Amino acid sequence: MSNYVSKEMINKAMGVNLLEYAKSLGMEFESRGSNDTLYWKGHSLNITQSKNIYYRFSDNTGGNVINFAMEIEGLSFTEAVRKLCGEEVQKNYQSSLTVAASGDTAPIQQPKEKMVLPKANEKASRVFAYLVKTRKIDPEIVSKMMQERRIYENDKHSCVFVGYNEKGKPGYASVRSTNAEGNVYRGEVKNSDKRFGFTMRGLPKSDTVYVFEAPIDVLSHASLMKLGGGDWQEDWRISLGGTADLALQQFLKTHPWIKNIHFATDNDLQGNKVLKNERKKDGTIKIGYMKKYKDMGYETYREEPLHKDFNEDLKFYVKQMEEIEQTQVMGEAEVQM
Repeated sequence: MSNYVSKEMINKAMGVNLLEYAKSLGMEFESRGSNDTLYWKGHSLNITQSKNIYYRFSDNTGGNVINFAMEIEGLSFTEAVRKLCGEEVQKNYQSSLTVAASGDTAPIQQPKEKMVLPKANEKASRVFAYLVKTRKIDPEIVSKMMQERRIYENDKHSCVFVGYNEKGKPGYASVRSTNAEGNVYRGEVKNSDKRFGFTMRGLPKSDTVYVFEAPIDVLSHASLMKLGGGDWQEDWRISLGGTADLALQQFLKTHPWIKNIHFATDNDLQGNKVLKNERKKDGTIKIGYMKKYKDMGYETYREEPLHKDFNEDLKFYVKQMEEIEQTQVMGEAEVQM
């Protein structure tokens, strides 16, 4: 099959009704107070009909109907376009419909093909400005992550967060556009292995790891630690790329000295749900992460953000500090007058 798809084919694919396409795959949806946004039953994925887009809260991924076909059916961009145009295609790897039957945190079959990182831009000024000015992350922390090649700017000026495997090679990467508003793209690079999450290294002597859903929250927590006068480089921090704990399992295998796990998942329904035991409809108990890892011999703690996530906490704190500084400057000006 040719790797070429025409602009006309892409436009035709983009015109496919996302909700109807999802239903054709056997997905069932329900309304939760809004007729425009419908939720996939039993999962954290929703579809906004008026915009023909989807969003998965557990992984911070989403996009248009082509992105949806790529993620849900395990298709390449070309395969997704051809499939949406009505052609028969062969899948490169397993559909997430089959692996997510028991929920979004079900183990995911790792793709066999090698991940190829997006092409880097010559400069990283747009990503640096986005992380520092928009997200309020400390510039020293951003610079360090860029020097370690854990963050870079791709040729589309989006932010790429890279996770490395046990051999020190890129194994996972997520992409986040630098748009503050409007069409904000979030997604994972094709063939990313979720076992190798974005990691901020700690000191070899540290036996503590903080666990987050997204890389930006990793950076935000470190920034808050620095603002509070703490040593932000002491302890380890990892991102799961959602709420499935594959990255944590892998991290603990390669860092056997870790004793303390601080779960810093989002302060929302899914972020709290995965930490607690849950009784299923069949009467069985699904063990939450707090007990699961405690039973494995670790000390477990809940590091709960005050707002939805640690980036929201960071932006709130920085805004408060700026308002205090502005009040002090105005007061000094009045005294001088």
